[in-house]
Amino acid sequence: MKNKIFYILPSYNESENIKPLLDKFNNFYKKKNISIVIVFVNDGSTDDSIKKIISIKKKIFKKIKIKIINHKKNYGLGVALKTGFNFCFKFGHADNIIVTMDCDNSHTIELSYKMALQIIENKKDIIIASRYKKNSKMKGLDIKRIFLSYIAAILYKFFFPIKNVRDYTSGFRAIKLGVIKKAYIENKYFFSEKGFSASADIILKLYKYKKSINFDELPIDLRYDLKNGQSKMKILKTIYLNLKLIFIRRFFN
Repeated sequence: MKNKIFYILPSYNESENIKPLLDKFNNFYKKKNISIVIVFVNDGSTDDSIKKIISIKKKIFKKIKIKIINHKKNYGLGVALKTGFNFCFKFGHADNIIVTMDCDNSHTIELSYKMALQIIENKKDIIIASRYKKNSKMKGLDIKRIFLSYIAAILYKFFFPIKNVRDYTSGFRAIKLGVIKKAYIENKYFFSEKGFSASADIILKLYKYKKSINFDELPIDLRYDLKNGQSKMKILKTIYLNLKLIFIRRFFN
């Protein structure tokens, strides 16, 4: 594979998870003939995340480049994603792949590579790691959170039906750079959400292109049992933001 993969990793106080995650990148991609750029967006962390990244960076396999972008304070997931995407748009090419994934070690590198392959080999534009695809696996995730995510999926699918898409809120995705850059150029408010609802909003912003964008999903392998530390997501606030987003995008956009 001659393509390049950009990984956007929004990070807020994930010091405990950085080393095991980068070790997995190193072990997996040293066996692959492909260029990797890991974009750490440090969203105002107060722990020693940056020191950890810098110390590990020296030991990383030469085909893996690491870029660290610092926010002076914690702006939220949406702003961190915007920062990461802007970096990729500036330094990447239309046929490159952007993978967005969590920095907490709950998403697997192996699956991210399979997602990128779907875009390159099967002419897909966006691949979502879906909790609602057959053979998906979720370990260590609270049942209440699974249930609420399922309800959200039903609402998003009802109001914004997209062929082959069921998991609108999964932030684990592979996207063809040129596809999302085009949508971003045409809409100066493309990255308007600041919180956890930003992941779903990206799909909703791409909804208008659903006839020209080839969406698909792969079953997720979600490993919350490998995550260290508490989740940064506030459940009630996230529910409110998603309901608000559905209402605004459905009736005012």
